[in-house]
Amino acid sequence: FVLLPGRYWAEISDTIISGTFRQWKEGTTKSETYYPGDTIVHGVGEATSVQWSAGTWMVEYGRGFIPSTLGFALADTLFSTQDFLTMFYTVRVYVKGLLLEAGTLLTDAGVF
Repeated sequence: FVLLPGRYWAEISDTIISGTFRQWKEGTTKSETYYPGDTIVHGVGEATSVQWSAGTWMVEYGRGFIPSTLGFALADTLFSTQDFLTMFYTVRVYVKGLLLEAGTLLTDAGVF
């Protein structure tokens, strides 16, 4: 299974907990393999092909314009896993986060 993450407006880092993570950088045919304890940083605008071994667990962290990552995540949920309940929960948590963020910005700006 090879996945082609998109060009996000966010920097994403993956820290491997178990299993392996294999990555092909754009324009190359040579892959790099990462193991537990390794952290892989995907810069803003980068595109790579990735493959995980069975039983791979990792922590993913993103900084930047996170909404740019939702299209890929939701398309994968919709067309690949067809896990509509998880998609609903993802959208619900995301909207709740946006409302909390907007409330914080408005409160800090003295609007409320």
